Amino acid sequence: MDRQVSKILKQKREKLIINFMKGKEGAFLENHAMLLDAYFQERFEKSRIGMALSMSKNPYAIVALGGYGRKEQCVFSDVDILFLFGKKVPLEAEKLVQEIIYPLWDIGMDVGHCTRSISENLKLAREDFEVLTSLLDSRFICGMSNLYSELNNRIESKVIKTTKNKIISKLTKDMKARHAKMGDSSYLLEPNLKEGKGGLRDYHAMLWAARVISDLKTPEDLVYGGFLSNEEYENLSNALSFIFNVRNRLHNLTGRKCDQLYFE
Repeated sequence: MDRQVSKILKQKREKLIINFMKGKEGAFLENHAMLLDAYFQERFEKSRIGMALSMSKNPYAIVALGGYGRKEQCVFSDVDILFLFGKKVPLEAEKLVQEIIYPLWDIGMDVGHCTRSISENLKLAREDFEVLTSLLDSRFICGMSNLYSELNNRIESKVIKTTKNKIISKLTKDMKARHAKMGDSSYLLEPNLKEGKGGLRDYHAMLWAARVISDLKTPEDLVYGGFLSNEEYENLSNALSFIFNVRNRLHNLTGRKCDQLYFE
């Protein structure tokens, strides 16, 4: 059963990638993410371990993090997943993760996963900036939605509101350090599409800042919140479309996750 499900997913992904390379798939990032969503939703509904856990005693949710959470799922992007539990993580959670994640590993996908309670997420969000930003990008996939709502509400009240200035300062500091290290993409012979100046990470930092300052949820909210004009947002969207197009083709060409435009 597990192999059959993963085989079907692999076939659908391959078809999606082929159509993208032929120019027939205009919404590749979102459709790729939705394909994975469907996999997790099906595995949740048919999980043998999940049924044994009992949702009434051990409620949990499966949450997308990072780029997967933003629906920026490129050809060889990592699939970052959070198994979110309420007050504590039961011992059986490890078997649940194996049941759901192993089939994806079997077809060669890079899946990063973590299993945490709400309180554990809050603690790590305060201590680890990468954990915080991954949670800022999070998206509910399936399971108990009220757990996800509670996590977001507590992060907002216990982390963002109490350390807003500190978070913005950290974002600014990291961006300057990244630019100093990676250089200006406009003048580099081998630019990095993600980490270089003007690359994807600068765009992500802009979204995180808007989320922290004004609780904006989507990129379109940059216009509604007054951060960008309609023309600026259109220019941004066109630039992102170009970068993601190049990035996906680079992934496909190299057969791996690659963001550096090497000469070869």
